[in-house]
Amino acid sequence: MQPDQVAYEDVKFLTGSPQRCSVLSTLCESPARPCELCEAVDASRTTIQRILAGFRERQWVRKHDGKYRATVTGRRVCEQYRALLSATEQAREFGPLATHLGPLADDLPPVALAEGELTISSEGNPLAAVMEFAEWFRNVEGDVRAISPIVAEPFNEVGAELLASGTKIEFVIDQTVLERSEAEYPTELEEGLQSDQIDIYIHEEPLSFGVVVDEERCCLAAYDEHNNVRAMLSSENDEMYDWASVVYERRRERAQPLAARYS
Repeated sequence: MQPDQVAYEDVKFLTGSPQRCSVLSTLCESPARPCELCEAVDASRTTIQRILAGFRERQWVRKHDGKYRATVTGRRVCEQYRALLSATEQAREFGPLATHLGPLADDLPPVALAEGELTISSEGNPLAAVMEFAEWFRNVEGDVRAISPIVAEPFNEVGAELLASGTKIEFVIDQTVLERSEAEYPTELEEGLQSDQIDIYIHEEPLSFGVVVDEERCCLAAYDEHNNVRAMLSSENDEMYDWASVVYERRRERAQPLAARYS
């Protein structure tokens, strides 16, 4: 049997029942007798003995003075198993964000998953992400740089509030957003063009995600194929903030001032 196949069989053995994982985890905490393990993991003595025999075969535990204790390799296996569980739980939690961000998700810093505050829309609360996004936007600190692939009434209202408070906004949109704004929100668009507090830029290619950066925080929004906000991630982490700033600046560099089209 090939080494990787042997390792695969060992993983199958460990994950073959919840009791096996619990026994190894218990022994990593402190040595124990079989009778103590029966109580700790709620399993029969026969089951415990079978598990211990499998662990000894793989040299994950050893027996001394009637007690079983995890070896250094057993502790390492347990540690990595816990890490895998954590990563799997995290993947499930952040799945909607990663799926709907598209290619941008490939560059997302790992720290975003570890420290970011995530809001997911669900069948029970389909507006959760968009409302959280709007609220985050409403409470920005200082000037704002933003990317948006959609135009919507809640964001127009928040934008008007920010402008009224003296906030300066640099805004990158695409041609589709511009056309819809011209058709459905001509007054708001005209006010934006006339305001000294907002600079609007048109990106040369379609945009599929949202980014907002203020003086200290950043926010990332993922949209589905119907332009509904499905997930929203906010962060004050420096690495995440720098990443979001770079994402914004790269799109801003490939955009043209909207004012130039109306001059």
